[in-house]
Amino acid sequence: MDINRCNRLSFLFLLFGISILPASAQNTIQQEAANKLVDYFSSFGSIAILPWNNWASGDWDALTDEFFGYDTPRVNKFKISMEQTLSSIYEGGLFFKKLNLGLGATLKTDNNIIGHINHFMGFLNIDVFEARIEYSSLKGTAEWLGETIVGLPDSVDFDNQLLNVDLLYSSPKGLYFGIGYSSYALPVQINCLVWDDSLDSVWWAPVVSFYQPDMKFSIYSFLFGFDTLHDALFQKGIFGSFQGFSFWAWTQDRFGVGTSEISDQVKAIVEAANGNRTLWSATQIAMMVDYNLTLGIQFVQHIKRFHVGIGIGYNIGGQTLTCITPKGPVESGYVDASPSVYLVHYGPMIKGSIRF
Repeated sequence: MDINRCNRLSFLFLLFGISILPASAQNTIQQEAANKLVDYFSSFGSIAILPWNNWASGDWDALTDEFFGYDTPRVNKFKISMEQTLSSIYEGGLFFKKLNLGLGATLKTDNNIIGHINHFMGFLNIDVFEARIEYSSLKGTAEWLGETIVGLPDSVDFDNQLLNVDLLYSSPKGLYFGIGYSSYALPVQINCLVWDDSLDSVWWAPVVSFYQPDMKFSIYSFLFGFDTLHDALFQKGIFGSFQGFSFWAWTQDRFGVGTSEISDQVKAIVEAANGNRTLWSATQIAMMVDYNLTLGIQFVQHIKRFHVGIGIGYNIGGQTLTCITPKGPVESGYVDASPSVYLVHYGPMIKGSIRF
């Protein structure tokens, strides 16, 4: 008799044994089994969806020059038209520890440090932090409006993923703090500077603006904020008493630093167009400032050991990425090239949470 057949027979005998027990004993066993099942899944989890997320991007430095009326050759020559896409956010141990949804592997995208910290804390059975992942699609067409750049097309289509991986700590007062990793790629405009010997100063390059079709940014960040829906679900902080229908507010600030890279193709194009000066540095230090705000209504209900909540609102957010080279001011015989990017989004948001 094979092992599988023995296991099936054992299971049938167990069912038969339970069925002939008195009703009170059966109820006790079934209740204990149900309690163990609930205890196993006992956790917190939330899913947020932005079904129609609208996006816009461009050159941040060129935009600020235009806004303040500065007369510079740094103008926005890159028209980026982005499509409306879906964004989703998963948070809590229910998704990353209890249910096998494959999200744990995503935490380690790009072999980032945040994923390794989460894995190490899980190994030590430390449950102080909650994991959160955000997926978004950055999709559209970028059209170059300046003079033709030899070696690059006048327009490019792009379809890239934006990923945020965060570890969050919720304080007893309701605020949360965390560390995160962000990764995405975008078409970006690149602006150039050189050292002008006649002026004995850094000045605009002979050819100022270029673009890169797919510059990737990898950013580590510190973040903080509050979520009235989360606080009401856990009944803590100044918003812990918000039960039933009430006002929903979620706000978050993120500050980070990371890297990006000018491709070999664009490096060669920039050097050739600027008198064969050598690119000062292909590696870029990217500094990010990011803000998100959601306002709407929420409903929170507590039913025995189950705590459920739902929020419906409107989200608006955005970030700026300013890049500098790690080598300092450009020197004579070189050309310095760096992007400066803004990325904004807005749209309706729906969030559901459960704690048990």
